[in-house]
Amino acid sequence: MNVSIEILEFPLCIKNKILRIKDITRLNIEYIAGKNIVFNNSNLGLNEPHKIIISNNTQKVVLLCYNDDTNLYDTELSRTITIAELTNIIECLLKEN
Repeated sequence: MNVSIEILEFPLCIKNKILRIKDITRLNIEYIAGKNIVFNNSNLGLNEPHKIIISNNTQKVVLLCYNDDTNLYDTELSRTITIAELTNIIECLLKEN
């Protein structure tokens, strides 16, 4: 079965929101672009979300976001992470650094 993979551009508005958080540049931030995966000759496809990995020397936080959606999600997609919550998470990571 042939598969087509389209790498998506990471949303700049999400990057800007994250970079506005105080002292976040003291942590390691990695932005991984999402993908659209299409199984050719079928009606099946997958949408892999964008990933944001924020880490210090001992811990890391992985957040997910989708195209056309300005929300951030935890890895289980069970809850939305607000910028205020992310700010608290960043502060905890900075304390442990």
